[in-house]
Amino acid sequence: MVKRINKKKIVSICPSRVARSQCPSIKKTRQIRRDLFRLQRDPSITEKTIDKLRLRLKQKKNQGIAVDCDGCPYNVTTHAAPVPAATA
Repeated sequence: MVKRINKKKIVSICPSRVARSQCPSIKKTRQIRRDLFRLQRDPSITEKTIDKLRLRLKQKKNQGIAVDCDGCPYNVTTHAAPVPAATA
């Protein structure tokens, strides 16, 4: 049986198997989401600002978090580079 990926949860799962609390990409996404929820409750914030945050969150979800994995300090390759044999 093939394991299927839930597209709705793609942003909350780190491909490097890093905990969600440590993954920098998930942290960015959660920060955008927190800001959006916080600002939606504030009546002094304009609708334009909220729409910008919604658009950023939507773009981040569409990109996925693997985009940020290249610069991730926790992203370690599973196999090391081959070491050349010493010639005598």
